[in-house]
Amino acid sequence: MNIKKRIFELIQSYDQIIIHRHLRPDMDAIGSQYGLYLTIKENYPEKKVYVVGDMNEMVYQAKMHDIPDAYYINALAIITDVSVSRMISDDRYLKASDVVIIDHHQNDTDVEHVSAFYKDPTFASASEMIVDFIKEFGLRVSPEAATYLYGGMVTDTGRFLYLNNASKTFELASYITRFNPSFQEFYDYIYTETLVKRQTKNLFSNFEMTKHNVAYRKNDADIILKSGLEFQAISRGMVNQMAGIKEVPIWANFTEDVENNLIVGEFRARGITIVDIAKKYGGGGHNLACGASLKDWTEVDLVLKDLDERAREHAKNIK
Repeated sequence: MNIKKRIFELIQSYDQIIIHRHLRPDMDAIGSQYGLYLTIKENYPEKKVYVVGDMNEMVYQAKMHDIPDAYYINALAIITDVSVSRMISDDRYLKASDVVIIDHHQNDTDVEHVSAFYKDPTFASASEMIVDFIKEFGLRVSPEAATYLYGGMVTDTGRFLYLNNASKTFELASYITRFNPSFQEFYDYIYTETLVKRQTKNLFSNFEMTKHNVAYRKNDADIILKSGLEFQAISRGMVNQMAGIKEVPIWANFTEDVENNLIVGEFRARGITIVDIAKKYGGGGHNLACGASLKDWTEVDLVLKDLDERAREHAKNIK
């Protein structure tokens, strides 16, 4: 059976559905989770649908539900934008009767007893996968749901800069805009910031370089405390402070997570596939935008060595 048809039938068959996504969500995680939630509610008002997970400044206007374990009995759990168990926010999906995963990353899943694993890296975002699903089955979409789904597409493509299949992405972006998303309100939320936050970015303006022009930052606990910013705003939010420099083909941001005793690495590249390096260290993601959770600063240096070698190989091949 077609995987999308299988997921559609599971959604139709369950009266109780709980939607998860990854920890420390970005806008695509929230967009795909909350957009799907609102769409199911719009088309099946009789169903009880919930969203769960941790919160940060990327959730836009979404609110998560605080539900008891008992809600998972005879329920369907849907996980969007992640397939690796340690990265899923709220592990109670294991209590559900059926589990569905919808993810556009290249990682395979280690979640056991998955009823439907829908993985397709040709999509540029999980939100795009949800829009494609909505289109295929002719589901109704509210303006609010359209805003989240469009927002997930915009942010995970870097404002449509990083595209796996441009014609498909733009076709689906055009489709979801038929449902009147709140463009200006969303853009104001994502792309404006307080003066204090803008000035705080100066703390993260400097970076170091490897021999073959990999730019990188190492953010320790002290600078995180000094900045007053939440972790995600530094880990993922500051990586592109090093983007757009002609001489820099690869850039990486490493941020100390004291609470979980690890270093979160975010890796980016321009025209160079690096996701295999992220996978080598237990991470994953997209070809040009990926990451990994690292044990210590020694492992960070190993990652930098591998990224530097990749930059060296690339420079040699284009001469």
